[in-house]
Amino acid sequence: MKTILLAVGAIAAVVLVPAAAPAQSRTSGKTHTRQIFVSVTGADGVAIAGLAAGDFAVTAGGAARTVAHAGPANTPMRIALMLDTSAGTVPALNHMRAAVAGFLDALPPDDEVVLITTGRQVRVRLGPTTDRQKLKEMAAGLFNDGGGTVLMDGLLEIDERFFRKAEGRWPVFVIFTSDGNEVSGGGRENEFRKWALALGGSGISAHALVLKTPKGRGLPETSGTPEIVAENVAQNTGGEYDVMNTTAALADKMKALAQTLARAHRNMSGWYAVDVQTASTDLKALDVTVAREGVVVRISDRRRGQ
Repeated sequence: MKTILLAVGAIAAVVLVPAAAPAQSRTSGKTHTRQIFVSVTGADGVAIAGLAAGDFAVTAGGAARTVAHAGPANTPMRIALMLDTSAGTVPALNHMRAAVAGFLDALPPDDEVVLITTGRQVRVRLGPTTDRQKLKEMAAGLFNDGGGTVLMDGLLEIDERFFRKAEGRWPVFVIFTSDGNEVSGGGRENEFRKWALALGGSGISAHALVLKTPKGRGLPETSGTPEIVAENVAQNTGGEYDVMNTTAALADKMKALAQTLARAHRNMSGWYAVDVQTASTDLKALDVTVAREGVVVRISDRRRGQ
């Protein structure tokens, strides 16, 4: 957690150091949106409610930046639950079904879940919903699709379809994958690399659980790539990452992850998510000023407690 504290006085200001990676583009042209998280409290420690974009002034290297939006950072989550149904997870299927049910039970009820499988191709099994029963029924009916994993393409597709326009939702990837064969389209590596590097400033959280499979001779060169992809996106967002040799404990790990998400949601109470427009190459640290008397300001480039 990179958090710098604090200034108290007629105008409170604090510098975010180091600068986060530039966020993914959410508008056309060269303007990108970088999301930071700001806590504004009175001297008594009570959060200041009701602030809007116009209450925050942001500069980078002395140059003013446009604050496009500011709102509560503890909005309900939209969780993309991405499950590997490729040949690499055949032994895990029953454990995976049970783990999904436990994960759903441990989530706050207002959080949406998108159920996705990544075996052979990306399939959205159920769109964003808070209906836990429908999600459980869909998960219980999952089967193995064989083939390889399309995790890299899946992450890009799900972000485009369900996260970029999810206003009022906290976007979260929860990934269960094997270290098997990645079969995403061969021409998107550079696109994915840029996207993954930008995750640190995008406001997206990502968490991953990886099943290590026995390696034998004759496996393709892309074997193990899903593990690399999953680790990369989790690390770039400060999320949970765990590797297992068997899925016997998958249900416990998924339940614990849901509890972590619920705790992170509680920890963001009183914080603001602030969207700042920057150039795509702008890596400067941001100065944040709140024009209120006697306040304490804290900022972070990531959500707290995830």
